[in-house]
Amino acid sequence: MKSSAVTSSLPALLAAGLLSTQAFAADVAEAETEAPQTYPYVEGVLDLEIGDDWVFSSDDPTAEINDLYFSGALGMKVGLTPIFALNLGLTAESVLDPAPSTDRAFGDIGLYVDTLNLEASLGMLTLVAGKFGPSFGSAWDITPGVYGTSFAEDYELSEMIGIGSAIAFETGATGTITLGGNVFFVDTTVLSDSAFTSRGRTTLADGGLANTESLDNFSFTIDGTDIAAMPGFSYNFGYRHLSAGVTETADEDGFAAGLAQEIELSNGDLVVVNGEVAYFSNYGGVSDDDATYLTAGLGYVHGPWHGEVAGSLRLIDYSGGGSDDDHLIQVSAGYEFENGIDVSAGYANAREAGVVSHTLGLRLTKSFEFSTR
Repeated sequence: MKSSAVTSSLPALLAAGLLSTQAFAADVAEAETEAPQTYPYVEGVLDLEIGDDWVFSSDDPTAEINDLYFSGALGMKVGLTPIFALNLGLTAESVLDPAPSTDRAFGDIGLYVDTLNLEASLGMLTLVAGKFGPSFGSAWDITPGVYGTSFAEDYELSEMIGIGSAIAFETGATGTITLGGNVFFVDTTVLSDSAFTSRGRTTLADGGLANTESLDNFSFTIDGTDIAAMPGFSYNFGYRHLSAGVTETADEDGFAAGLAQEIELSNGDLVVVNGEVAYFSNYGGVSDDDATYLTAGLGYVHGPWHGEVAGSLRLIDYSGGGSDDDHLIQVSAGYEFENGIDVSAGYANAREAGVVSHTLGLRLTKSFEFSTR
């Protein structure tokens, strides 16, 4: 059942937050003038990847295919004034699933806008309005390895229309604490489609969680970093509420908690560890279905060499009886050349809905940063 009292008050709370920032907006602008910069400016990152996934053994013979692909992601910020900026994100990738039993090489590549919003930076407070990825969880982003993020990507929030806010507090010994709040819905504008290869424009009739064309979906997050007594340690907590679309029977509620640690050894080597648990009631918008995700990763960097071990569990209990006990285990290693090109290879053993598959993967990646500042 929807909590109308809570959801209807969220836009009002955000509006109140906007009004409260006006009192110190002038002070922010005055502080900015102490370090003058040229406006507008443009800065961003272009990530390029060529990869290959070969499912060489599976309980489902139709899944045994080789998929050679290209992907590119451009993230760009246009600084308009000391307060306002425009954020743009473009992604080029295979936007359709490969056909069963059919190998694919650089097929079905489409280009789409994943981010387009206006950002306001007011001291400790940052606001965005437009298309963005609301904060919730981190394992889908930071788990190391070629396949480390695969299961956690199920609960990544992306390509939403709405308003997001984050306010960062410098607390001294307890580090920086960032509180985030977002209200949103699934993008159903023309930007939900893709060029070159069409993935189809999303409509309200398609259903799906958060596909409501109303700001009745929200997330709240707490992130901690820069703790003096625990160098390299960070943590995150999150809650989200996704309202049912026309094809769902219930709203979904989700909770996530994670931590990460970076340890620099005396010889300069780096160890990275992360873990996250996420729980969802009415999973997928189905009444009384529940799911729990457990993700953990370990990475080691020695000069240009790196290696990773990661694993995930996805435990789903169905209200009608039965359950799925899915798992993914991956190992990978790679080498980063002096020019920034990274070559990585990995192996994954995954069980999904009772089907076990074995995959070998290869990744060739390169990032380019640019700035007019």
